Amino acid sequence: MSRPSWLTVPNALTIGRIIMTPFFGYFWWHHWFGLAITTFAVASASDFLDGFLARVLNQRSELGQFLDPAADKLLVLVTFVTAAATGALPVWLAALVIGRDVILVAGGALFTFVFRGVMGPERWRPTRIGKYATFYTILTIGLALLHSITEWERLRQFVGAVGIMSAALTTVSGIQYVVSGIKAFTGGAKIASGGTQG
Repeated sequence: MSRPSWLTVPNALTIGRIIMTPFFGYFWWHHWFGLAITTFAVASASDFLDGFLARVLNQRSELGQFLDPAADKLLVLVTFVTAAATGALPVWLAALVIGRDVILVAGGALFTFVFRGVMGPERWRPTRIGKYATFYTILTIGLALLHSITEWERLRQFVGAVGIMSAALTTVSGIQYVVSGIKAFTGGAKIASGGTQG
């Protein structure tokens, strides 16, 4: 029996990350920190591996282009909601990070279902600052989880400093994505009305 074409190694890793994410939130919520940090480490590693293997094995797919960012957004949502609810991170930081992702998802849905052809998925690439924001977001969560486990007060200072950096980069990257979307929309509108693309 042949394997379905969509079931590639990278997609299987991404689906695994999606399945692990609710368990990670559940473990953290119940203070099962050993299970939580193990699940988080495996999920973070799979986030790197699926992209790496997609390139190495030449297994890029349209499903993967959708699943990978969806898995990332789900992990961020569950993580920051749990962290804020348990007091590991401030509510304003969780609201900022989740708010940016909500704007990105809403923008992606508009360009996919309403303004088709204006800005296709092939142009949805993270900016350099967006990549930095993702790194600091993951680092913030890792440090917050580590602080929850060790209760080492000096570690809280690092959580705060990295959290502020994450907030700043998240804000800047969010503005970049919004500006990029507006430019794509106005450019598409000009072409649709008979203008030329420069």
